[in-house]
Amino acid sequence: MNYGTVIAALLLSCSQAVAAGQGVDDADPFQQPSAEYLKQFVQTGERVFVYERYDANGKLYQRDAVPLATPVEIKSATERVINGVEYKLRGLAACPKTKITYKTEEWNCTKAAQDYEGAIYNGRASVVLCKTLVLKSQVGVPDAVSCFSLVGAGDANDPYMVSYDDDDMVFMDAASILRNKDGKSLRPDLEHSSDLGKPFQSDEAN
Repeated sequence: MNYGTVIAALLLSCSQAVAAGQGVDDADPFQQPSAEYLKQFVQTGERVFVYERYDANGKLYQRDAVPLATPVEIKSATERVINGVEYKLRGLAACPKTKITYKTEEWNCTKAAQDYEGAIYNGRASVVLCKTLVLKSQVGVPDAVSCFSLVGAGDANDPYMVSYDDDDMVFMDAASILRNKDGKSLRPDLEHSSDLGKPFQSDEAN
C-alpha cells in the first residue's frame, strides 16, 4: 500500500469537497463553504481574497473581496500573512510536536505545514476565503480565522474542490486543538479529523 497515496486521499476526503458535495452554499460563520459558494468570487485571470466578518448571532456583518496581491506567507502551522496582514487559525496551537510524518517521511512540523499549505494557497487556489467572529481588528493582535481555498480548474479532469486549512493542519498533526479552563474543546468540529490523522503519525515523530 502506497502510504503517500493513502494520506493524500484522506486529506482530500476529510478537508475538501466537490461542488455537488459537502459544504454550505450560504454565508455561515462556522461551516465549510461549498465550491459553489466560493465560485461566485472567481475572477478570470486573477486570484481573489475574500474576508468575511460575522456577528455574535452568526450573521454576515462585513465582506471584502480584493485581489490576492502577493503570495500567502505560511509563518507557522497556524499563522498566515495574506496581503500583508497576519491572521491566526481559530482555536488551534501550532506544532504540538517538533517533527511529524509527512509524505511518508519525518519532517520538521513547521516546514511540513509550509510545504503543504504553500502549495495550496500559492499554487492551486483561485479564491481564498477567511472568516472571523472578530468585528473590529485590534492593532498587533491577529484576527482568529478559519480559512478555505477554492482549488482546481473546474472541469471534468480537475473539478473545483474546497481545501480547509484548519482541518488540514489538525489532520496532519501540525496543529492541536486548544481547550478552555474546563477542558472543553475550542474546535469540536475538528476532533474527528484529529482522530483520523493520528494513525498516520509514526511513533518516532516527537
